[in-house]
Amino acid sequence: MSHVNVSCHYRRPLIKHVVMAYGVDIPTEVGYKYKKKMTPESKNLEFDGVPNLDQVIWEETDGELHIEDMDATRSSLAELLIKKRRRRERLMKGSLHHSGDGSVAYLSLSWAHTWLLHAARALRHSGSGDEPVVGNALDDIEISYRPKGAMEWVKGPPPKKPDVTNGRKQDGDTGTKHPHGTKYKPEMHRFHNVGTSRTTGIQYTTTVIEALGVEHKETTRNYDILAAVFTDVLKNMHDDFGLV
Repeated sequence: MSHVNVSCHYRRPLIKHVVMAYGVDIPTEVGYKYKKKMTPESKNLEFDGVPNLDQVIWEETDGELHIEDMDATRSSLAELLIKKRRRRERLMKGSLHHSGDGSVAYLSLSWAHTWLLHAARALRHSGSGDEPVVGNALDDIEISYRPKGAMEWVKGPPPKKPDVTNGRKQDGDTGTKHPHGTKYKPEMHRFHNVGTSRTTGIQYTTTVIEALGVEHKETTRNYDILAAVFTDVLKNMHDDFGLV
């Protein structure tokens, strides 16, 4: 069986093949700061009613964190839409290499990478001996990438890019300008490995695909992401059942 996963679980699903595909590098809200005012002449540290949103923390391309101050004078939706967009100031570099998909933070999306490590560890313990194989389990994860606009996958990690945007995307379009509502041929990174269950002896696979610059709702209708996913699905059907 193959399973196309659209949400993260704490543990890898107990099925033979898992494919996790999602977009990254879209500005995504990851934190909020609220503020309340003290009641005048309060002796018991009493505050007024509902707290006001004071700041929003965003993760941007390359995992940089930016902070946005909210304007307390904007009291209505019309004022929010009419007035100039608030400016986001750089807060720090951040510890992650990407941002989320505009809806889900990258930390949640990338949890699927722990499933790769799970399979790698299982592979390291699948020998006939009692002792685990010495070495780095990460070496058993196959990495490949497809450059933006290309059709073929290239083995190995993608080349490191210079930071020419200072943490900001140059192209703010997430697909709405394109005829079918999604971007074509985005740069994609693929992580794949094979593990063997220590209880059943059955071989299983885990695949994680990250598409750069693809927004959350576009993931399920982006042709290139779907093609990458179903390439794995069809291969698994052929290897397991001889159906394709």
